[in-house]
Amino acid sequence: MPRKPEIGNVQLYPNRPLRVDEKNGYVLKFYCPLRGKRIRRNCGTRDRRMARRVQRMCRERLLNGEYVASNGVITRDHEEQIAIPALIQAGQVETSEKTWDEACEHYRSQRKRRRRRKSTIDSDSRIAIAGRIFEVRRANANQPPGVALCECMTLEAMEFLQDQLLDGVEGRYDFRSPNTVNSMMGAVMAFARFCYNHQWIERIPPVEKIDVNEVMRGRPITGEEFDRMLHVVPKVVGTGPSESWRLVLCLLWESGFRISDIMKFSWDDERQIFPVWPSRTGQHATIVISSNQKNRKVEEIPMLPGLHEILDRFPENERSGFIVNPLPIEYEMKSQKDWFMPSPNDLQMLIKGYSNEAIARACGVKETTVRKWLLKFVLQRHSKITHYGQGVPREMVESIRKRASRRKHQRSTRRLSSHRVSQIISAIGKTAGVVVRQHDEETGQRIKFASAHDLRRSLAQRLINSGVSAETLMVIMRHKSFATTKKFYAASRAAQSAAAEIHEQLGSDVDLNALVGGIMKARRQLDGGPFP
Repeated sequence: MPRKPEIGNVQLYPNRPLRVDEKNGYVLKFYCPLRGKRIRRNCGTRDRRMARRVQRMCRERLLNGEYVASNGVITRDHEEQIAIPALIQAGQVETSEKTWDEACEHYRSQRKRRRRRKSTIDSDSRIAIAGRIFEVRRANANQPPGVALCECMTLEAMEFLQDQLLDGVEGRYDFRSPNTVNSMMGAVMAFARFCYNHQWIERIPPVEKIDVNEVMRGRPITGEEFDRMLHVVPKVVGTGPSESWRLVLCLLWESGFRISDIMKFSWDDERQIFPVWPSRTGQHATIVISSNQKNRKVEEIPMLPGLHEILDRFPENERSGFIVNPLPIEYEMKSQKDWFMPSPNDLQMLIKGYSNEAIARACGVKETTVRKWLLKFVLQRHSKITHYGQGVPREMVESIRKRASRRKHQRSTRRLSSHRVSQIISAIGKTAGVVVRQHDEETGQRIKFASAHDLRRSLAQRLINSGVSAETLMVIMRHKSFATTKKFYAASRAAQSAAAEIHEQLGSDVDLNALVGGIMKARRQLDGGPFP
């Protein structure tokens, strides 16, 4: 519970011996009647006993009125009574709130080793977007740059952030779905809880989630639509790599893997996802999933017959390494000639001296693209920009452009990333014309074509329709909890069970009208009504 703003409630932080790296010493936090808010005041000592003495003296002065009379002097040892505004100007008084950037940096350093790398990158990106939105809010209010943590952690500020995210601010489109906004706000609220636990804010703003329909973002695709996707593969990736991409699609269709799973599917690497073949009669092949999957669990699931049939086609001498290795597409979409992407080393050099906006102008791209490059190569600024407000010199731009051009013509031998494979599968779905979600102008929902995850949904739907229970489906799909399976597939399972029961009880030789008529006739006879 947040502390009430009562006079004399003086807290000492930290309430323990100081560590060597804590340079600021002990700090008092209390409600200042002169400013009408809680503030921080440095005790001026690293000795714990002396800090407690200062705490007692400050409490006494607050209660007997000497604090107000002296314009904010916390102890009798001060010979001069200095007013609060003068102390602020001299930098001797600190407000209770950190800046947004300081809190973010502390949060990033604490969470870096405690979460998966992808989760950390996603969280940092979403919190950075929120920080830029709050900076624009200050600019619109004619306030200087530098967002304070306190002004962001209010219900009004969080609702403003929600509205801006829904409107597509700091995004690729002019609208974000409520599911996406709720996910982004979840990262911001996790950051807010971190700040509250560190006593940087008084309370966590009670932000409500946006109501959303509990439906899939896509839908299961049919067998005919899947055949269309297989047919257009050469048109998207070229004739040479087409077989490797058809294998990816077929494995996704028969396994229900996520795109990250299929890229980790290996024949013999126990650190990845790998098959286990039966050693005795009566046993069945299974698949072992390592703990680097989404739910962070080590699992062993049954291998489905369709997947088993595909893997059996591989000769014994080819069963090593990754099972799928999609080849790069033979041709890329033609791009504009006036932009280029620097190498990671050149980008690291540029961010030391120039802002993202200056780098974007030099490379002929948007500032959002530069931020994506920094996230992709995990690059950060660790010092102030040396040439802030200046553009990148033309000579430097031309030199970097030449190096980028040479690098562009060198064909990469690296394995494609999961993100790139997902993009190409989405392009295959679009070329095949498989629409899994229609455009809706009223809600701003964009049209969506078949993706890799829709192939996963298709397997789940086929299993449900074939009579597999929701509990077994949860094991195969590796959902973290049964609630996920129930939310998306239990209704379909219940409908199938109900339909089977109806067809079993009411066969084709049963006349429903006769049944209803018999019931109604009996009812009329009991009521004694004037019916024939």
